[in-house]
Parts: sequence; C-alpha cells; structure tokens
Amino acid sequence: LLDRWTVARRMGDHAERAQWLSGCSIMIRAKVFDAVGPMDEQFFLYYEEVDYCRRAVLADWQCWYVPQSRIYHISGRSTGLSGEGASQRRVPAYWFESRRRYFVKHHGRAYTMLADVGWIVGMVLGRARHRIQGKADQDPPHYFKDFVRHSAIFHGGLPVNDRLIGPAPAAAGTA
Repeated sequence: LLDRWTVARRMGDHAERAQWLSGCSIMIRAKVFDAVGPMDEQFFLYYEEVDYCRRAVLADWQCWYVPQSRIYHISGRSTGLSGEGASQRRVPAYWFESRRRYFVKHHGRAYTMLADVGWIVGMVLGRARHRIQGKADQDPPHYFKDFVRHSAIFHGGLPVNDRLIGPAPAAAGTA
C-alpha cells in the first residue's frame, strides 16, 4: 500500500534526478553554495544533507544520482550504530533531534506531530505483527521509547527565526 512513498529507493544503472543525496557522497557546485548558502549548522550529523538538497531544489537546482561514481560508505559507522556491538547501542538523541528539526523547519509543527503519530501507530502495528508471527524485534535498544520521547508531540521545539528553541547561544565575548 505504501510502496510509492518509499524513501530509500534502489538506484539503477542510469543517472537520474533524486530528491536528496547522502552526505557521504554528495558533491556540491560552488554556484549552489552562492545561491543556497551553507548547510544549516543547527543539524548535527543527520538530516543536514536532506535539508540542503531540499533548499537547493527550492532554489531551482537539481540533485542527481550518478551510478558511475563510486563511494564506499558504512552507514552508522562513525556513530557506532553499525559494526561490532552495534545491536546493543541506542540511536543517539541527536538523530531524533535532527529528524524533528528537519520536519518542523520544512513542514511545520502540526505536520511533524501528525507524521510522528503515524510513525508511532505504524511501529505499534508492526511490532504486533512481529509478535504474532513469532519474529524477533530488530530495532536498536529503546528505539520506540526514544522516538516518542524526542517526538514533536512531547517536545516543545518550535521554530523561531528558522531555529528551534533551545539553550540560548553564548553572547558575544562570553564563554
């Protein structure tokens, strides 16, 4: 039912336009930086490239997948989410915060809350199905609880001048 909304697509043998590109393999023209500006420094490690690609597309630039390029990327390696002992590690809080920031920034808080409710309902139904089928839970530890805790439903992060409310930045000349 939801195949047409699949985000992670299998890429083919031909170059094609994409909505966003992984930050591990992105090449950006200087003219794009001139038109779009730098990446949003409020993101940490996740969603910054999705945000940047969206901003570029909104500024009439195109993102392309080019199969002739070769990148070796081990997803989650720099954060310890893959590799030895990864199955025992929690998803870092900044992943959830970056996700929330992206959705609030580009779609608003109400949309983000609705998307979070949809994710939660889907997760509950998926886990129920797995239990009925006798399948083991494959999620990182506390994934569901951490998602809910960082969700826009329970978090007060509202956009203010394109920034989420958080700790006030240090004033100039102070530490």
